[in-house]
Amino acid sequence: MNNHYELLKIETSANLETIKKAFRREIAIYHPDNNKAPEAVEKFEALVEAFDILSAIEKRKIYDALLQAEQNNLPVVIEHKEQYTKWKKEAKSKSKTYSELSFPDLFLLDIFIEVGMEGAILGAETIEGIGDSAEGIGEILGDIVGGIFDGLS
Repeated sequence: MNNHYELLKIETSANLETIKKAFRREIAIYHPDNNKAPEAVEKFEALVEAFDILSAIEKRKIYDALLQAEQNNLPVVIEHKEQYTKWKKEAKSKSKTYSELSFPDLFLLDIFIEVGMEGAILGAETIEGIGDSAEGIGEILGDIVGGIFDGLS
């Protein structure tokens, strides 16, 4: 089992903002737009998995229990191990989606849209008042970018 804390170079006590910063820093290095090395794909997938698990309270709690059991050679709860396996598969699918986005697009979605990467990329249609996902994301980004430039004049 990967140690997601070591992968992101953070402490086990890190808060969500620290996790996000570490993820942004590392993903910038390994995104396919920035790194064509064969091992970068694997590292990118591992980073998406780490972020996906550590940024969700319940997933992190179960992951921490699994990690502690592994480190102390203790038995694990089978259901937790099965959940972790399922999360790994989900993260692999997400990493494919994220890798298909250009790095600037991924970066913009993560920084400017507060629903998070998963919601922005995969579920923006669930945000009240937004119909089509791509159109809704475009509208949000347009409003944000327009607001930034409005503030400069």
